[in-house]
Amino acid sequence: FRMTAGTHILGGILLAALFHLPVIPAAFGSVLPDIDLKKGLPKRQNRTLFNSHRGITHHVAIPITLILLSLYFRDNYSYELGRYLLSFSIGYVSHILLDILNPLGVPFTLKYYPRLSLKFVRSGKFGEIFVILTLLTILIYFIDSGELSYANFIDKDIFEILKKLIEEVRG
Repeated sequence: FRMTAGTHILGGILLAALFHLPVIPAAFGSVLPDIDLKKGLPKRQNRTLFNSHRGITHHVAIPITLILLSLYFRDNYSYELGRYLLSFSIGYVSHILLDILNPLGVPFTLKYYPRLSLKFVRSGKFGEIFVILTLLTILIYFIDSGELSYANFIDKDIFEILKKLIEEVRG
């Protein structure tokens, strides 16, 4: 069972808004872990981190590494671009957090099993509807309070960054 892309995108947007980050990169990061869906699912006894859904792309070490890299990049190379990478990483984190709610959970060791799971929500069932309604309620709160606006979707600073890059290229 897996959460829908819409649920993951909503989670990414909300987590980015909570950290005052642009939400578009977070939306992309929130769906990237499911890139492994194209592989198909082998028989249960043959699953590894590298041949099945919710394998290596869902390992808890991936978003932790992404966050550390984005903070390093932000602090040592480019604050603005590091911030966008951080937003992407936060979206990735949101995906993993939502999948931890599911009985299958996510890997946290060097093997496919054992897995970290709260066994709270079965994807595609009433539980996921509850999660979606909760996320939507929080989204409405963020919009009503002014914490989330159109400016959050593409950070206003991006236009200044692009302008500077264009000017540097033109020389």
